[in-house]
Amino acid sequence: MLIIGLFYLLILRPRRVEEQKHRSMIGALKKNDRVVTIGGMLGTVVAVKDDEVTLKIDESTNTKVTFLRSAIKSVIAVAPGESKPS
Repeated sequence: MLIIGLFYLLILRPRRVEEQKHRSMIGALKKNDRVVTIGGMLGTVVAVKDDEVTLKIDESTNTKVTFLRSAIKSVIAVAPGESKPS
């Protein structure tokens, strides 16, 4: 029983907390947030739909690419005047 308790506290619980943080970060995406995808692409959010996020990845050619929300790894900067999610 002690081993099961340690396994939960050291492995399962921290992973569950991180997954919850990631889900809330993805749910809070909005226009003008600067993000990184799981593939390493940097972009600025220009549109958010149900399960899709459109990113502008090149300012000079106005290149836009659509990703699934689950492909967003992290938010590196938020829209001006907004606070970064914790």
